[in-house]
Formats: sequence, C-alpha cells, structure tokens
Amino acid sequence: MIDWAAFLIVFGSALVSALFVVSLYSLGLRFLATPAPPARLADGSVAPNGPSRDDEDDDVDAIGRPRWATVLANLCFGLSVLVVLVGIFLIVPALHFW
Repeated sequence: MIDWAAFLIVFGSALVSALFVVSLYSLGLRFLATPAPPARLADGSVAPNGPSRDDEDDDVDAIGRPRWATVLANLCFGLSVLVVLVGIFLIVPALHFW
C-alpha cells in the first residue's frame, strides 16, 4: 500500500528545493550581468554610451561591475552549492556517520 501523504511530502520538498536552487543560481547570473554605472563627466553630466563596440570587445568592460553585485553573485552560487550538497548528504546513506 502506498503512503500518499509521505509521497506528497517528498514530492513537495523536492519541488521547492529544486525551485530554490534554480532561483539562487539564476539570481547569481543576474548579479554577474549587472552593468557598470555610467561614467560622470567633470561637469556632473553622465557620459554618453560612446562608440559602438566591435566583436573583440563585447565581453570586456573597462569599469567592471559593482563590487556588491560580484559579492552577491558569489553568495548566491555558494548557497546553491550548499543546498545541493545538503541534498546529496540526505540522499546518500553512506554519508550518515551517526
């Protein structure tokens, strides 16, 4: 006989944890895609976008992304790895030392 309540608990927890890991990873990718703030000119105005970039410079940015975006991206990636490792620990009985 199937214990449907236990089945639904396992299904729900797997769904929630998968959504959580995917959301953390995609949020980390979004933080890595944060553009640099626009440069300010001496008169206080914002610099124009500048000349169009060619193919060699498409992934190069002279200013770089903000430091907070890099820190948050690494935090999101670290948390997603931690959640995956906890899931593996819960699944593999050989890892249960006590």
